[in-house]
Amino acid sequence: MHQEQHVGYEIKALANLLRRKVLETTTGTPEGDEFTEMQAKILGFLCHNRDQEVCQKDIEEAFYIRRSTASRLLKRLEAEGFIVRQSVSRDARLKQVSTTPKADALFQEINKRISHVEETLTRGLSQQEVEQFLVTVEKLKQNLM
Repeated sequence: MHQEQHVGYEIKALANLLRRKVLETTTGTPEGDEFTEMQAKILGFLCHNRDQEVCQKDIEEAFYIRRSTASRLLKRLEAEGFIVRQSVSRDARLKQVSTTPKADALFQEINKRISHVEETLTRGLSQQEVEQFLVTVEKLKQNLM
């Protein structure tokens, strides 16, 4: 039985397989299910921007979230020992958000796992094939905007 191939269907199938593979590699994290995807994104943002002063407002704007949502997420990360908030000298109302060594260690572990999944995903593909795929994906995304 031959089924007609549709680009959208194939992208969805690939996304499902990728999500499953990522979940396979992340089971057994010390934080388990308690560590949400949004918490991981915020930690990644903080780790990538550790050379800059990052305040709660920056996180709200970067992730398009409300002040109350950002506050709740940051309180939880702080309580779990992943971040610290310190007053900024130029404005006592502002609090700079920084990662702790615990967060930095987790970020390194997550990066190792991402690299492993990326290697698995691109196994058998040439650099040229990967680059062409990325160009094609960008065109598909532009078509949908």
